[in-house]
Amino acid sequence: MTSKELESVLGDAEDAFQRKPTNPEVGLEHVSDASILQLRKACRLLDAAGFLLERNGHFTIIIEACFVSIERSIQFYVEEKGYNVAGQRHTEVYDLGVRSGLFSQDIADRLEELWIENRSESYYRTGVAGEYRAQMIYQLATTLHGEIVQLTRTRDCLCD
Repeated sequence: MTSKELESVLGDAEDAFQRKPTNPEVGLEHVSDASILQLRKACRLLDAAGFLLERNGHFTIIIEACFVSIERSIQFYVEEKGYNVAGQRHTEVYDLGVRSGLFSQDIADRLEELWIENRSESYYRTGVAGEYRAQMIYQLATTLHGEIVQLTRTRDCLCD
């Protein structure tokens, strides 16, 4: 695969990520606190997932966005509690959720199992995403996010 067009657009994409955004995403543009940035990324992911869910499609993207939102929401909470999450793999944030007192080991184990068995299958393997699965993971993600916002009493959430 060595087409000139591919090389050109690859170069453009590489260049784009080296530049400061000229039209940054609203709500994320002036955030200097790393934990607040994670919270707001979770908000945006949930907003996009809800938007797609209302249109009855793109279930793979909804599931992926919800799993990432769950991670970002937990990451916000544990960073607010003083834990360092830099370099953590996806499921390691669940252990930090336990250590920070957010939820029990049983909940962490179930979240990890849900991620391993279902996110991975829907995204990487042969599993096919469906509406009911997308609805349920969206409900889980929004519930967890809402509880974290309530527990931390943050006013930095972008959700309605």
